[in-house]
Amino acid sequence: MVKIDISIEGENLSEIATELTKILGEALKTNRPLIREILKAFGEEAISVLMERKMLERGAKLYREIIEEINWQYKEEKSK
Repeated sequence: MVKIDISIEGENLSEIATELTKILGEALKTNRPLIREILKAFGEEAISVLMERKMLERGAKLYREIIEEINWQYKEEKSK
């Protein structure tokens, strides 16, 4: 297992996340529509990333199937 520790200008990423959580908590009380837009943007980006990976996996699978079919056809023609 690999542990990655990211720090920005000497601060730990978990400290930054904690501060952001506090800020968002306060903003949620005062500005719900803005928080909804922020969460929507993050959600759409996350879905985009997942779909991209899924499409790459499908493309790789299709590529492997095509190569296998080409090799099979070649072997069939060679054996005749």
